Amino acid sequence: MKNRILLLLFISILLVGNSIAQKRYFTEKDIKNWVFVLSEKKTLAQDIFKFENGILKISNVSPGYLRTKKTYKNFTLEIEWRWTKVAANSGVLLHIQKNDTVWPVCFQVQQKADAAGDIICMNGLWAKECTDNVKFTVPKKQLSNEKPIGEWNRMKVISDNATLTVYINGLLQNHISGMTASKGFIGFQAEGKPMEFRNLIIR
Repeated sequence: MKNRILLLLFISILLVGNSIAQKRYFTEKDIKNWVFVLSEKKTLAQDIFKFENGILKISNVSPGYLRTKKTYKNFTLEIEWRWTKVAANSGVLLHIQKNDTVWPVCFQVQQKADAAGDIICMNGLWAKECTDNVKFTVPKKQLSNEKPIGEWNRMKVISDNATLTVYINGLLQNHISGMTASKGFIGFQAEGKPMEFRNLIIR
Protein backbone atom coordinates (compact mmCIF):
# COMPACT_ATOMS: atom_id res chain seq x y z
CA MET A 1 0.00 0.00 0.00
CA LYS A 2 2.80 2.37 0.93
CA ASN A 3 4.63 1.66 -2.32
CA ARG A 4 1.45 2.26 -4.29
CA ILE A 5 0.94 5.67 -2.64
CA LEU A 6 4.55 6.63 -3.39
CA LEU A 7 4.12 5.54 -7.01
CA LEU A 8 0.93 7.62 -7.43
CA LEU A 9 2.66 10.62 -5.85
CA PHE A 10 5.61 10.25 -8.23
CA ILE A 11 3.29 10.03 -11.25
CA SER A 12 1.36 13.13 -10.16
CA ILE A 13 4.62 15.08 -9.80
CA LEU A 14 5.63 14.06 -13.31
CA LEU A 15 2.27 15.13 -14.72
CA VAL A 16 2.40 18.52 -13.01
CA GLY A 17 5.97 19.10 -14.18
CA ASN A 18 5.04 18.17 -17.73
CA SER A 19 2.03 20.51 -17.75
CA ILE A 20 4.22 23.40 -16.60
CA ALA A 21 6.84 22.70 -19.27
CA GLN A 22 4.18 22.56 -22.01
CA LYS A 23 2.45 25.81 -21.05
CA ARG A 24 1.98 28.06 -24.06
CA TYR A 25 2.82 31.73 -23.59
CA PHE A 26 2.01 32.88 -27.13
CA THR A 27 -1.74 32.32 -27.20
CA GLU A 28 -4.60 34.67 -27.94
CA LYS A 29 -5.56 34.67 -24.23
CA ASP A 30 -1.99 35.51 -23.24
CA ILE A 31 -1.86 38.77 -25.21
CA LYS A 32 -2.95 40.76 -22.13
CA ASN A 33 0.34 39.88 -20.42
CA TRP A 34 2.47 41.80 -22.92
CA VAL A 35 3.38 45.44 -23.58
CA PHE A 36 3.95 46.46 -27.21
CA VAL A 37 6.46 49.18 -28.12
CA LEU A 38 6.67 50.40 -31.74
CA SER A 39 8.81 53.01 -33.49
CA GLU A 40 5.88 54.03 -35.69
CA LYS A 41 3.20 55.22 -33.28
CA LYS A 42 0.39 55.01 -35.84
CA THR A 43 1.04 51.31 -36.49
CA LEU A 44 -1.22 48.87 -34.68
CA ALA A 45 0.50 46.20 -32.59
CA GLN A 46 -1.72 43.47 -34.04
CA ASP A 47 -0.40 44.32 -37.51
CA ILE A 48 3.08 43.27 -36.39
CA PHE A 49 2.61 40.73 -33.60
CA LYS A 50 0.14 37.88 -34.06
CA PHE A 51 -0.42 35.09 -31.51
CA GLU A 52 -1.65 31.93 -33.23
CA ASN A 53 -1.77 28.45 -31.69
CA GLY A 54 1.21 29.03 -29.42
CA ILE A 55 3.31 30.78 -32.08
CA LEU A 56 4.27 34.46 -32.09
CA LYS A 57 4.33 35.60 -35.72
CA ILE A 58 6.19 38.82 -36.45
CA SER A 59 5.62 40.70 -39.70
CA ASN A 60 7.92 43.12 -41.52
CA VAL A 61 5.81 46.26 -40.96
CA SER A 62 7.68 48.29 -38.34
CA PRO A 63 10.59 47.99 -35.89
CA GLY A 64 9.66 47.46 -32.26
CA TYR A 65 9.33 44.82 -29.57
CA LEU A 66 6.95 43.24 -27.12
CA ARG A 67 7.89 42.74 -23.50
CA THR A 68 6.50 41.08 -20.40
CA LYS A 69 4.53 43.13 -17.89
CA LYS A 70 6.34 41.25 -15.13
CA THR A 71 10.01 41.73 -14.24
CA TYR A 72 12.31 38.74 -13.80
CA LYS A 73 15.52 38.02 -11.89
CA ASN A 74 17.48 34.76 -11.62
CA PHE A 75 15.68 32.67 -14.24
CA THR A 76 16.17 30.20 -17.06
CA LEU A 77 14.59 31.18 -20.38
CA GLU A 78 14.10 28.84 -23.33
CA ILE A 79 12.70 29.88 -26.68
CA GLU A 80 12.59 28.59 -30.25
CA TRP A 81 12.70 30.83 -33.31
CA ARG A 82 12.93 30.56 -37.07
CA TRP A 83 13.14 32.80 -40.11
CA THR A 84 10.28 32.24 -42.51
CA LYS A 85 11.53 34.01 -45.67
CA VAL A 86 15.04 35.38 -45.21
CA ALA A 87 17.54 35.16 -42.36
CA ALA A 88 17.82 38.67 -40.95
CA ASN A 89 18.12 40.42 -37.58
CA SER A 90 16.33 40.12 -34.23
CA GLY A 91 17.10 39.44 -30.61
CA VAL A 92 15.89 38.50 -27.14
CA LEU A 93 15.93 41.52 -24.82
CA LEU A 94 16.78 40.82 -21.19
CA HIS A 95 16.70 42.99 -18.07
CA ILE A 96 14.81 45.72 -19.93
CA GLN A 97 14.68 48.82 -17.75
CA LYS A 98 11.72 51.22 -17.44
CA ASN A 99 10.83 54.00 -19.89
CA ASP A 100 10.10 51.98 -23.01
CA THR A 101 11.70 53.23 -26.19
CA VAL A 102 13.02 51.80 -29.45
CA TRP A 103 15.55 50.62 -28.50
CA PRO A 104 15.43 50.10 -24.71
CA VAL A 105 18.08 49.96 -22.00
CA CYS A 106 18.76 46.21 -21.79
CA PHE A 107 21.05 43.33 -22.69
CA GLN A 108 20.29 41.82 -26.09
CA VAL A 109 21.06 38.21 -26.96
CA GLN A 110 21.41 38.32 -30.72
CA GLN A 111 19.46 36.19 -33.16
CA LYS A 112 20.95 38.00 -36.14
CA ALA A 113 21.93 35.65 -38.94
CA ASP A 114 25.42 34.24 -38.32
CA ALA A 115 25.61 36.09 -34.98
CA ALA A 116 23.12 34.21 -32.80
CA GLY A 117 24.62 34.14 -29.32
CA ASP A 118 26.38 37.51 -29.40
CA ILE A 119 25.40 39.73 -26.46
CA ILE A 120 24.96 43.49 -26.87
CA CYS A 121 25.17 45.85 -23.88
CA MET A 122 22.57 48.41 -24.93
CA ASN A 123 22.18 52.08 -24.04
CA GLY A 124 24.43 52.27 -21.01
CA LEU A 125 24.24 48.82 -19.48
CA TRP A 126 27.59 47.07 -19.09
CA ALA A 127 29.32 43.80 -18.27
CA LYS A 128 32.90 42.79 -17.51
CA GLU A 129 33.33 41.12 -20.91
CA CYS A 130 31.92 44.06 -22.89
CA THR A 131 35.24 45.64 -23.90
CA ASP A 132 34.08 46.76 -27.36
CA ASN A 133 33.52 50.52 -27.02
CA VAL A 134 32.07 50.87 -30.53
CA LYS A 135 29.41 48.18 -30.96
CA PHE A 136 29.23 47.26 -27.25
CA THR A 137 29.09 43.60 -28.26
CA VAL A 138 30.45 40.47 -26.59
CA PRO A 139 31.03 38.03 -29.48
CA LYS A 140 29.85 34.43 -29.25
CA LYS A 141 32.45 31.81 -28.30
CA GLN A 142 32.01 29.37 -31.20
CA LEU A 143 31.32 29.48 -34.93
CA SER A 144 27.68 30.07 -35.86
CA ASN A 145 25.55 26.96 -35.40
CA GLU A 146 22.20 28.28 -36.61
CA LYS A 147 19.85 26.19 -38.72
CA PRO A 148 18.65 26.97 -42.28
CA ILE A 149 15.66 29.21 -43.01
CA GLY A 150 12.41 27.49 -42.07
CA GLU A 151 13.96 25.27 -39.38
CA TRP A 152 13.55 25.95 -35.67
CA ASN A 153 16.50 27.14 -33.58
CA ARG A 154 16.57 26.91 -29.80
CA MET A 155 18.02 29.41 -27.34
CA LYS A 156 18.57 28.82 -23.63
CA VAL A 157 19.61 31.68 -21.36
CA ILE A 158 20.47 31.35 -17.69
CA SER A 159 20.32 34.56 -15.66
CA ASP A 160 22.06 34.13 -12.31
CA ASN A 161 22.49 37.35 -10.32
CA ALA A 162 24.95 39.45 -12.37
CA THR A 163 25.71 36.81 -15.04
CA LEU A 164 24.16 35.57 -18.28
CA THR A 165 24.96 32.22 -19.92
CA VAL A 166 23.72 31.55 -23.46
CA TYR A 167 23.27 28.28 -25.35
CA ILE A 168 22.28 28.16 -29.04
CA ASN A 169 21.00 24.79 -30.26
CA GLY A 170 22.62 23.12 -27.27
CA LEU A 171 26.06 24.73 -27.74
CA LEU A 172 27.51 27.11 -25.14
CA GLN A 173 27.96 30.34 -27.07
CA ASN A 174 28.39 33.11 -24.50
CA HIS A 175 28.81 34.10 -20.88
CA ILE A 176 29.02 37.56 -19.32
CA SER A 177 29.47 38.63 -15.72
CA GLY A 178 29.57 41.77 -13.60
CA MET A 179 26.40 43.09 -15.25
CA THR A 180 25.16 46.50 -14.20
CA ALA A 181 21.55 45.25 -14.23
CA SER A 182 20.31 41.81 -13.19
CA LYS A 183 16.53 42.34 -13.13
CA GLY A 184 14.01 43.64 -15.63
CA PHE A 185 11.43 42.85 -18.28
CA ILE A 186 11.93 40.26 -21.04
CA GLY A 187 11.23 41.15 -24.66
CA PHE A 188 11.39 39.96 -28.27
CA GLN A 189 12.39 42.17 -31.18
CA ALA A 190 10.81 42.93 -34.52
CA GLU A 191 13.43 44.36 -36.86
CA GLY A 192 11.80 44.42 -40.25
CA LYS A 193 11.77 40.81 -41.45
CA PRO A 194 9.15 38.10 -40.81
CA MET A 195 10.00 35.47 -38.21
CA GLU A 196 8.33 33.24 -35.63
CA PHE A 197 8.81 32.33 -31.97
CA ARG A 198 7.37 29.39 -30.06
CA ASN A 199 7.75 27.23 -26.94
CA LEU A 200 8.66 30.04 -24.56
CA ILE A 201 9.47 28.75 -21.08
CA ILE A 202 10.55 30.99 -18.22
CA ARG A 203 11.33 29.34 -14.92
